[in-house]
Amino acid sequence: MKQHVGFCTSADGVRIALARSGAGPPLVRVANWFTHLDLDRQSAVWRHWFDFLSDGRTLIRYDPRGSGLSDRDVDDFSLDRWIDDLDAVVASAGLTRFPLVGLCQGGAVAAAYAARHPDRVSRLVLYDSYPFGAY
Repeated sequence: MKQHVGFCTSADGVRIALARSGAGPPLVRVANWFTHLDLDRQSAVWRHWFDFLSDGRTLIRYDPRGSGLSDRDVDDFSLDRWIDDLDAVVASAGLTRFPLVGLCQGGAVAAAYAARHPDRVSRLVLYDSYPFGAY
């Protein structure tokens, strides 16, 4: 499935790369560490995920700060900045209410975003994630 790549700017000025694929109601996949929108799309590990999640939906996903097509020269990797990045992505996509899918580290970001913005998140799906960060 083809994707359209674009960019948005987070609250602290970091440029975030995002991709859209499929057609239909939105589904936002929260970024996890070390992604690359173009390379992941070709990966035997991830390709089937993106095809499935784009079937009957518009899948929106993005590269986190410091990784992939997003700005790499970044100092702040705090949870608050990751939430700002997700907020910039959904604003750029024009979304007001949407389901979130969080895998691994993306699950922690998705859960924190949903807790801060319960009016925006219609569904929250966590897969292979964790409720807390490092202790």
